[in-house]
Amino acid sequence: MSFSPGHVRTAVLTMRQNRWRSLLTMFGVIVGVASVVTIIGISEGVKNQITNQVNVYSKDVITVSSRAANLNAFGVSSVPAVSTLTPQDVSAIANIRGVKASVPLEILSGQAKGDRIFHGAVVIATNQNLPLVLSQSLAFGTFFNNQDSNTYSAVLGANAATGLFRDSIPLGYSFNWRSQQFVVDGVLNNFSNTLFSNDTLYNNAIFIPINAANQMSLGNRSIYEILVRVTSSRLLPIVDKEINTALLATHSNQHDFTVLLPSQVAESNTGVLNLLTELIIGVAIISLFVGGVGIMNVMLVSVTERMHEIGIRKAVGASNRQILSQFLVEAITVSLIGGIIGIILALVANGAIRSLTNLSPTLNWQIMLIAVAISMGIGIIFGLVPAFRASRKEPIDALRND
Repeated sequence: MSFSPGHVRTAVLTMRQNRWRSLLTMFGVIVGVASVVTIIGISEGVKNQITNQVNVYSKDVITVSSRAANLNAFGVSSVPAVSTLTPQDVSAIANIRGVKASVPLEILSGQAKGDRIFHGAVVIATNQNLPLVLSQSLAFGTFFNNQDSNTYSAVLGANAATGLFRDSIPLGYSFNWRSQQFVVDGVLNNFSNTLFSNDTLYNNAIFIPINAANQMSLGNRSIYEILVRVTSSRLLPIVDKEINTALLATHSNQHDFTVLLPSQVAESNTGVLNLLTELIIGVAIISLFVGGVGIMNVMLVSVTERMHEIGIRKAVGASNRQILSQFLVEAITVSLIGGIIGIILALVANGAIRSLTNLSPTLNWQIMLIAVAISMGIGIIFGLVPAFRASRKEPIDALRND
C-alpha cells in the first residue's frame, strides 16, 4: 500500500472543497484530543503542586489520623465524624526517639464573632508547636507558647483574620467564641491553596491553645489528626514503625488509626483527582470513537458521491491498491488535522487556566504525540471500510453511476 504526496494533495483539496463538512467530520476528534491533553495536563500540574507543597510543609512530617479519615471511596484524607485519637496518643508519640515535635489538631464547634461573623471559620485547638511542624511563619504577631497555653489567646489564619475583623492587622483585637473572649496574638501567613489539601482549612482556621479548650470543658472535642515532625527525614521509616507500635499499645491492640508518611499523604490527596481524570478520559475516548464513526460515515458518502471519479481512475489503469490508498489517506488526513487542531485548543485552554486560576497545568509532549497518533489510528481504523468499498468497485459499475 503506497501513500504518495499526490494522495495527500487530493485529500487536502477535497477538504477545501467541503470545508464545513470536513470540520464537522473531525469535530469529535478535536474534542476528544483537546479533552485528553487538557485534563491530563491539569491532573499532572495539580499532582506536582501537591507534591511540592508536601515537600515544603511536611517533608519531615508524619500524619496520624483515624482510620475513618482515609477510607472513603476516593482515598482522600478528610475529617472523620468520630475520631479514635486521644491526648494519650499525643503524649505517647512525643516520647518516641526521633520525634522533634507533635501537634494535635482538634476541631471544635461554635461560631466566632469579631467585628463580624466569619461563617467559613473553623476553630482548631492545638499546641505551640504548630508553626514548627507546618514550617509556617507568621505575618504579624506571635504564636502562643507554653506560658500562653492556659490563656484565652488565639492565632488566626489569613482568611479568618480578614473575615472576622475590618482591620487587616487585628493584633490585640478580641472575638467571642462560645461565650468566651479570645485575644488575637498573631496572624499566620497565607497557605498556598492546592486542590484537595488542608491549606484552605488552615487559612480559615482560628487556632486556640488546647489547654484553654480543656479549661472550657468542651464535650464535643475530637482529635482528628496528629502531625509529627521528625528530626531527620532518614528517620521517617523508623519513627513510622515506632508510632504504630506505641498507638497499638494505647488502643488496646486495635488498629483503628492510620499513620501516613509524606509520600503517602500526597498519594491520598490525589486519589479523587485520579478518578476524575480517568472518568473524563473515558468520556474523551467515547468522543474519539464517535468522531471515528463520523469519519467513516462521511467517507462512505464521499465514496458514493465520487463513484464516477473512481470508475474513470480504474478505467485508465488505477489499481485497487491505489484507490484504497487514496481514500485511506483522506480519512487519515481528516483525523490527523483534527488531532492537531485539538492540540492547539488544548494549548490555548491550558494557557487560559494558568492565567485565570491558581492551577499550573503541566503539558507533556509525549502525551501530545500519543494523542496525535491515536487520532491517526482512528483515521486508519474507521477509514478502512470506505476505502475497501471504493477499491472493490468494478470500473463499468462505477462509470454507470451518476
